[in-house]
Amino acid sequence: MIKVKVATGLLVASLILLMIYGADVAVSSSGVGPPSHSGFLPINKAARGGVFGGGAVIMSIIGFVITRRDPSRVIVMLLIINGGIIIAGMIILIAEGSGTTRNATITIGSTIGTGIVLVGLGIAKVKSDRALIERKH
Repeated sequence: MIKVKVATGLLVASLILLMIYGADVAVSSSGVGPPSHSGFLPINKAARGGVFGGGAVIMSIIGFVITRRDPSRVIVMLLIINGGIIIAGMIILIAEGSGTTRNATITIGSTIGTGIVLVGLGIAKVKSDRALIERKH
């Protein structure tokens, strides 16, 4: 049970990081503030993506791994939500026309892939949880 609590904490922290990241991107895209300002976080885009996006993904994967043998609907939901937020954010960027360069297209594509991986981990967790519960009965 302690593993599920730790994993839940990691996944909630991941969700918070993704929300902060998304809010900062929204502020930087809105044109509010000086042109050199990249949002309300005092870091550049690459650092923001690495710390907030990458950190959230790593914590989500760790949360999945440590609860492989412990059924939890909360973990499933948080994995799917975190992956869904990543995918939705990238779809919004595409809709705004942000993916016009080759590098932007590669970044957006790989980020969507990362979101799909998290959703896939959530689905895999559902299946493994069912198998664990069936074995116990």
